[in-house]
Amino acid sequence: MKLAILITNPNHHLELTLEVAKLAKQAGNQVRYISLCELRRMPSPTDVFKKEELDFVKFSELPKQLKPSSGKQSLGKSDSSIRALVRNLFWFLKIKPFIKTAIKGVDKVILMNDAAFPGDKISNFLKRKGISFYLIQEGIRFPLPNETEVKYGGNGASKVFAWGKRSATHFKEVAGKDTKVVVSGSPRFDMFLNSFERMGKERVSGKRLGIFTNPIDDQGFCTKAEKLNLFESFVKRGASYLNNNKVAVSIKSHPREDVHEYLSIAEKYLDSFEQAPDSIMEAISDVSAGVVMASTVGLELLGAKRRFGQMEIPEYGYVFDYTDDPDVIKIPLTGTFELDTLFEDSIDLTYFHEHIDVGESSERIYQQIQD
Repeated sequence: MKLAILITNPNHHLELTLEVAKLAKQAGNQVRYISLCELRRMPSPTDVFKKEELDFVKFSELPKQLKPSSGKQSLGKSDSSIRALVRNLFWFLKIKPFIKTAIKGVDKVILMNDAAFPGDKISNFLKRKGISFYLIQEGIRFPLPNETEVKYGGNGASKVFAWGKRSATHFKEVAGKDTKVVVSGSPRFDMFLNSFERMGKERVSGKRLGIFTNPIDDQGFCTKAEKLNLFESFVKRGASYLNNNKVAVSIKSHPREDVHEYLSIAEKYLDSFEQAPDSIMEAISDVSAGVVMASTVGLELLGAKRRFGQMEIPEYGYVFDYTDDPDVIKIPLTGTFELDTLFEDSIDLTYFHEHIDVGESSERIYQQIQD
């Protein structure tokens, strides 16, 4: 088997695939990483590739005048005609030639995204070439306002590897008749949970709340100003409880966001706040509870046995099904909310295990691809 693994993020995409790549290589297969991380203004993890003696190719760095999606959109919304035109030109002139050369001789490809650019273009290219590709779920799934007609998981993969039975149910509704949906678990969560089991909760002392933001403006839910107003509304209404109970607040923004925009808002209301560590593992380790908008961090918090609250998004409510879990509190757009229950030690993990099938995920994925 000649296997290519295509990534656009040097962090969670690598964590989702590295053990699969090592298993494939140990079994005598040819494995090549194709990195488009530079397309996202992030450096490819070449040090890891070299350490593990894995073959790789990477996309060249973008000219400095070109900017990735960052919440400061200059080409209109994700579905705008101008953005579509620019993407098409960039695909034909730069990305397609790179992909064509990179997959030469490959008979199977692993992707993390088959719907968002350039994953949609790459999936169609592979289908035309008759090359089987497999999709590993990269994050929680929910409909996006700016989602195209092609749904994530519905672009013709041979198999979709879902984290758990709830995700599998979702993918079966969008996948084509020739796509098999497999509950494989998540290699990243296996690693994450194993690390937390070793670490325990010793690092957390007192009440520490982590606020984990993500670019819901890029996803089409709102404007950047509306996103920051949503954050400010939560902090303003929660300040009395947080300050009176001496709760230390740690703010972790998405890599595509500017954390200082959030810190400047927190400074107006909170007595104790700080920027969280860059590592999501460390950021979660440092807190005893969390607050999220619409990101996979909610599942990571539950896996680490931290309760969390979810902010309501204007016009869209509570994105994803987090509030199905009775341990997750709702933070409405207006009015009061109770934060004290976030710091209770007991937590029921039934909901978590419906989303994450834990254990030997890399082995299961490799075997399914080999089959």
